[in-house]
Amino acid sequence: MNPDSIKAIPVPAFVISAEDNIAGANPDFLDLFPQTQVGRSYLTVLRQPALVALIDGLRSGAGPDAVEVTLKGQAQGTFRATGSVLGAGDVLICLQDMNETAMAIQMRQNFVTDLGHELKTPLTAISGILETCQGDPEAMAHFLPTMAGEVDRMKRLVVDLLTLSQVESNERRSPNQDIVLQAAIEAACAPLGVVANKTGVRIETRTPEDPIYFQADMDEIIRAVTNLVENALRYGKPGNTVQITGWVDQLRTGAGSVSIEVSDDGPGVEAHHIPRLTERFYRVDSHRSRDSGGSGLGLAIVKHIVNHHRGRMTFESEPDVGSKVTLTLPLEQPGS
Repeated sequence: MNPDSIKAIPVPAFVISAEDNIAGANPDFLDLFPQTQVGRSYLTVLRQPALVALIDGLRSGAGPDAVEVTLKGQAQGTFRATGSVLGAGDVLICLQDMNETAMAIQMRQNFVTDLGHELKTPLTAISGILETCQGDPEAMAHFLPTMAGEVDRMKRLVVDLLTLSQVESNERRSPNQDIVLQAAIEAACAPLGVVANKTGVRIETRTPEDPIYFQADMDEIIRAVTNLVENALRYGKPGNTVQITGWVDQLRTGAGSVSIEVSDDGPGVEAHHIPRLTERFYRVDSHRSRDSGGSGLGLAIVKHIVNHHRGRMTFESEPDVGSKVTLTLPLEQPGS
């Protein structure tokens, strides 16, 4: 095989001669195995029985056309090895990195497990109530509010799951609505006034008088602000304040960004929790979150909305002082 041809292969690849020596390798393979020497047996580099079986099978035409190879040492990870016979017993082997795929599968399995746990808790409570109340109207009347609360909790979880799925499916599409930041913040805060009054927490907004126009998905921006403010209200104490601030950072180049900041003087969280706050179903205090009606998906939804808008999300918090979440989104002029 022409040495220049193997260099063009976009994954780690190498050629094994009929004598089982390495006849050539591309830069990606040499990065994985810098000790590789052309002319030496490939077994000195890759001691993998599955790979030997693959090569023998390719030469005989009776073996597997792909195998999974797990590497240890300097080149760690799981790879899918495929190959083809070039002629005269030479074999081309390509290694496809499966680590990201394996991580995605593991994340999906974890998600299903977590979701099952989230649904199992209210279902178990409802099942127990129904069993207790059979033939007892008084007990049923007593437990109805509890059962209704558990049903509402499952409904919120389903709604958040559907929202998360929709936002994820839209991440590849650029938002192209011309919206006004002040209108989005007002639309998010209006229905939360009742919750704020019940909890005794004030909601304050600070935005410029002149409208801030930018391109975004109006519904998603409203949802992101709603989730952030709901979190602040959920854990706030009477007399606390939730403040929403919006502004524009305009650069000399004409580019710029729109920022939305939601801050509170609530309980805050410790630093080691911050990197995990946007994980699905992650809770700093699981019992308190469930009791307050949280689904554990609010910040995960916000993260995906920010990703959809090609922005960034920063979280600052200190126990007993409060928290501040800032969303920074690229500023594009309407119609640009």
